[in-house]
Amino acid sequence: MVDFDKLQKEYWNENTNLRPYDHPVVHTFARQRIAFIKELIRNSSIHSCLEVGCGDGFGMYHMQELTYQIFGCDLSLTMLKKNPIKKTHLSQANIYDLPYKDKSIDLVYCWEVLHHIREPIIAVREMKRVSRKIVLIFEPNSFNLPMAIFGLLGPSEIGLLRFSPWYLRRLLSQVGFSDILACTVGCFTPNRTPMWLANLLVKLPFRWPLIGLYNVAIGQIAD
Repeated sequence: MVDFDKLQKEYWNENTNLRPYDHPVVHTFARQRIAFIKELIRNSSIHSCLEVGCGDGFGMYHMQELTYQIFGCDLSLTMLKKNPIKKTHLSQANIYDLPYKDKSIDLVYCWEVLHHIREPIIAVREMKRVSRKIVLIFEPNSFNLPMAIFGLLGPSEIGLLRFSPWYLRRLLSQVGFSDILACTVGCFTPNRTPMWLANLLVKLPFRWPLIGLYNVAIGQIAD
């Protein structure tokens, strides 16, 4: 039987994102997403964040806009070495066993990470354990036809075929969240979209019911 987690680990030990954190398309993509996140969490006071699967800082660098106290972990040392965040805030860690104390960080989140692991429910349970207030997840949307084709053609992306808004909602529900919001967003990707097209598409609405490129789910921890 193929070990899905082992194959993913081997791939990400040898590869990074196609574009770095400071590429203008990545910047455009991240700013739009972060504006949306700010709206989602506008009623919560966030003083610390943890990005699970932070990789080369693709999202983490821009998430500093929410708080200067930001931490990240990833299994791939290759990715972590390219991360621009100061190394004291980064850890090499397995997503199934996060090296952080219970309820120690306000917002625990991941950007397109869970489809790269075999058991996302274990990872989400760990994220909830560490979070004091919010767990936030972005994943590719298998209901978007180009994204589904990308998953079929890319060996490292095949796991995205599991992910729908309902699947993300169910993951959060299974680990004990009751206050859950899930929706579908985004109409361009950061790694492959040309700059001229990103400049046009960023002007369109961010929410795209069912057919957006990405699913997002947020779980609030009851006080």
